[in-house]
Amino acid sequence: MALVMTIIGLDTVGSSIGLAIKQTSAEIHIVGHDRDSALAKNAHKSGAVDRTEWNLIKACEAADLILLTTGLSEIKTTLQAIAADLKDGCVLTDTASLKVPVLQWAREFLPKGVHFVGGHPILDKPHIDLSQPQAELFSGSVYCLTPDTDTPPQALQTVSDLAEAIGAKPYFLGAAEHDGLLAALVHTPLLLALALQQVTASSPSRRELVQLSGVDFTTLTDLLAPDAEALTALCVQNADNTVRWLDDLLLQLTQLREWVAGQQVESLQQAFAAAIEARDAWRREAFEREALDYTDFSPMRTMFGRGFQGPQKADGS
Repeated sequence: MALVMTIIGLDTVGSSIGLAIKQTSAEIHIVGHDRDSALAKNAHKSGAVDRTEWNLIKACEAADLILLTTGLSEIKTTLQAIAADLKDGCVLTDTASLKVPVLQWAREFLPKGVHFVGGHPILDKPHIDLSQPQAELFSGSVYCLTPDTDTPPQALQTVSDLAEAIGAKPYFLGAAEHDGLLAALVHTPLLLALALQQVTASSPSRRELVQLSGVDFTTLTDLLAPDAEALTALCVQNADNTVRWLDDLLLQLTQLREWVAGQQVESLQQAFAAAIEARDAWRREAFEREALDYTDFSPMRTMFGRGFQGPQKADGS
């Protein structure tokens, strides 16, 4: 009998994961749920899910594994809604970019015998087209896994298998550590983009600025996704970590302001040279990570007595 996996949220991320799973030889029946009927229809038509279920409870009640790919604000209410109807032994995971609040909600709402493992796949391919789901979306990427202190090894293995099955590399860390790091990499740049957009949009020279804006400006302000509520939740839910990084950034900006105002060429040149060297080293390390070949990993390990079957070698082993 095939294992049942439910994907709640059938946007690019959820549907891409479904497509990737379908490319393995795993005997998994995928049920999809999304309140947006168009997304649900497209996911089924593309083959990302075997069937869709409009009723959230019915979509989850027989699931062995549930993947939540909704926004952070929806995860809490979803866990509340489905908790009482989950089968014993069910494993849940998510793809949200914050982990501490999600694990807190899982502890609060999920019954004993149901296990939660925080997950966060990292989209690290430049210029990737996110308008259409694709099975290779997370191939070669890092997939953060943040288990709770009492997470059973089997549940953690299940979600690790899922990460490998979509071609990603599982990366284990604590939820608090994850959120502290993401404050630097996501939330602080987001607020920097917000500040830049605000100061330019309110300038008396706004019309001229619009005419002269190029790729440098638009690349940074593209971080302002069209969901103000979701962006606000990210910053507020991770406030302490984000404030610490903002404080460090403000110190750096104050120092740079003094150097620019004083036309301190040597100090600025040294700062630029050090930053360029650090950036180049960062990119080399990221490229080496992305270039790793995961096809030689051992076949996917046991998942509830079955398994995701990884790519086979030429000799069939």
